[in-house]
Amino acid sequence: MNKKNIIITFLGAVLVVGVVGYILYSNKISRHTQSPSTTTTSVRFINSVITAEGNVTAQNQANLHFQIAGKLTSLPFKEGAVVKSGQTIASLDSYTIQKQLEGALNTYRSVRDTFDQTKDNVQDNVQKAQLTNPYDYYSKAGMSDTRESAINDAIKRIVDQNQANLDNSVINVQLAHNAFQLSTLTSPLNGILLHEDVTVPGLNISPSTSFVVADPSTAVFRANVNMNNINYVALGAHAEIAIDGIKDKLIGTVVNIYPSKVVLQNGQSVYQVDIQSDQLLKLAKLDQTGTALIKTNSEHVALVPMWTVLGGKYVWVNENNKPELKTVSTGKVHGQDIEITSGLTSQDKIIINPEYIQSLQY
Repeated sequence: MNKKNIIITFLGAVLVVGVVGYILYSNKISRHTQSPSTTTTSVRFINSVITAEGNVTAQNQANLHFQIAGKLTSLPFKEGAVVKSGQTIASLDSYTIQKQLEGALNTYRSVRDTFDQTKDNVQDNVQKAQLTNPYDYYSKAGMSDTRESAINDAIKRIVDQNQANLDNSVINVQLAHNAFQLSTLTSPLNGILLHEDVTVPGLNISPSTSFVVADPSTAVFRANVNMNNINYVALGAHAEIAIDGIKDKLIGTVVNIYPSKVVLQNGQSVYQVDIQSDQLLKLAKLDQTGTALIKTNSEHVALVPMWTVLGGKYVWVNENNKPELKTVSTGKVHGQDIEITSGLTSQDKIIINPEYIQSLQY
C-alpha cells in the first residue's frame, strides 16, 4: 500500500469516528433537552358547568302512525289545534273494510245457525239409534263398549267439528273489526296537534305518515349532553336555559337523565337530559331551540391518563424542570382517564414520558 492510500484510509477512519461521536453526543444532548410539551401534559379539570344544546319538548308526547296504507278521507284538525284523548285526528277510506266486516258477520250468523241445527239433528239421530239398534251394535262396530259411550263419542266428534267452524267464523269477525279500527287514528292524550305530515284529505298515505300530539303542560328543555360529560350530571342539578328569542335566562332543575344514548342527525352520540322550569311553561314554546348551562357534581375534579397514576395514589409532575412525586386521591375511571379528586392543581404538568424523568435526574 503506497503512502497516498494510507493517508486516505486514515482520513476515512477519522471521519467515521467523528460522525459516530457526533451522533452519540447529539442523542445525549437530546435526552437532556427534550421539549416539555412532548413529555408532559397539563392537568385537565372538569368544568364546573356543562354546556349542552337542545330544544323545548313535551314529556307527554305521542308520534302516531296508521298501521295500514289507504286513502285519507278525513282530517278534522290542523296543526296547533287542541285535541282531547280519544278524538279522531285522521281517518282512512273504510268502505271496503266495512263490507268485509259485514260479510264476516253474515258468515258468522250462518255458521252459528248451522251449528245449532247440527247439534239438534245429532241429538235426534242418537235418540232414534237408541231405539232401533241392538245393545251391542256399537261394540261390534268397534266404536265403544257400551251404547251410552258410543253415543257420547259420536256427539262429541260432530260438535267439535262444528265448533271449529264457528270459532273460525268468530276469528274472521274479529280480524275485520280490527282492520276497521286501524282505519281510524285517535289521540291518546289531551294536548295539541303538534305536527302532521299531510294537510289535506284525498291522498293515498302509507304507515310511515306521521302525526304528533303533545301535552304542552309537560314542557321541558331536553339537552343533548356529550358522552364524556354525562357522568357529571345528576338529578336535581341546577341549570340555566338560554332559549333562542328569549332575552333572559330561565332557571331550571334536571328532572330526568335518559339511560341510553341517541344519535343526532349530525351523527353525534349524546345522552339526553330533561330540565324542568316553571318559567319555561310561561315563556317558551314547543320546539324552540336553545342552550343549557348545567352545574356539574364534580367541581375541582381533574382527569389524567390512568396509567400515569402509580399504585393508585402517586403521580409524577414536572416541578421547575425537576421530577416530583405527588400524592393524590383518585375517583371514578372514565375510559382511559381517571378522576383526581385532590393533590393536583391546574398549574401542574404531569410527566407522560418515563425517560424524561431520568433526563431530569441525571
